[in-house]
Amino acid sequence: MTRKLRLGLIGTGIAARELYLPAFQRLNRRIEVVACANRTRSKAEAFAKLARVPKVVDTAEELLALPEVDAVVVSLPIDKQPELVLAALGAKKPVLSEKPLAPSLAAGEALLKATRRFKTPWLVGENYAFMPHVLKLREWLAANRLGEVRWVEAVQATNMNSKNRYFNTAWRHQAGFDGGFVADGGVHLANVVRSCFGLPKSVQSVTAHFNRKLPAPDTAVAALRFASGALGTWTSCFCVRYSGPMLRVYGSRANAELYYDEARLETQSGKQRVFQAPIDSFSAEFSHFADVVQKGKPLAFTPREALDDLRLIDSLLH
Repeated sequence: MTRKLRLGLIGTGIAARELYLPAFQRLNRRIEVVACANRTRSKAEAFAKLARVPKVVDTAEELLALPEVDAVVVSLPIDKQPELVLAALGAKKPVLSEKPLAPSLAAGEALLKATRRFKTPWLVGENYAFMPHVLKLREWLAANRLGEVRWVEAVQATNMNSKNRYFNTAWRHQAGFDGGFVADGGVHLANVVRSCFGLPKSVQSVTAHFNRKLPAPDTAVAALRFASGALGTWTSCFCVRYSGPMLRVYGSRANAELYYDEARLETQSGKQRVFQAPIDSFSAEFSHFADVVQKGKPLAFTPREALDDLRLIDSLLH
């Protein structure tokens, strides 16, 4: 029986507490967090108490040097992550880093170039790439269930205000990365669009900054044209209330809708099929990372693909 993957966690903020920890607990037969570090030690100690992590260290360098750490998870502000990815790979520690992979497209390209010399696995933690219902949508498309895709409508919108748990994260309001919430949140939707339809051949976009309490821009709207000939629209808006699917796909045989927890297929005759995700995306993501590290499985989502997701975001912003 394969022993548990022993993780070191660098960064113990909101993502570690509210997104990772439930997944770690569900995967407790496969994964255990054996050490953690945070810039503010008291926050690392609070997380360690909550998650029953046996060791707290003061710096990332100390954590990377621990022999009991098999692999590391980097959950830091976007502009801080590239140097920690390089440090982990340099220490021969497999690493899972948060999305997007870098604070700008240029920085992402430089990071990929710098990591070419390493053989150690690096997974960018784009959890949407592991959503079972996104994979189901891709399966429907590959099987031609929708027929010729003619129109794609992508929407990511929410009212990002003080009631939202991510609004008060200080680094998201600082100019350490390009694109504000359009990049930080929109890269999820970019992954879905790119993985299903490829990068658009052309993007014509406009941006706006409506809420001055948010970093600019907070809104981006674009017209897309794909290599297949399909057309699309993209809307990112973080200053309105929205209720609806993140993706609508209209084909000659059927239409599909994608929500956070399910995918829906409706034929031209009105027959419907609903596929609900049997597992949460973070559990699927960390389970895959364990397979990569312990069993040598190939990455299901590569840093090159993560860079292409950022490339789509860059085309919306510029």
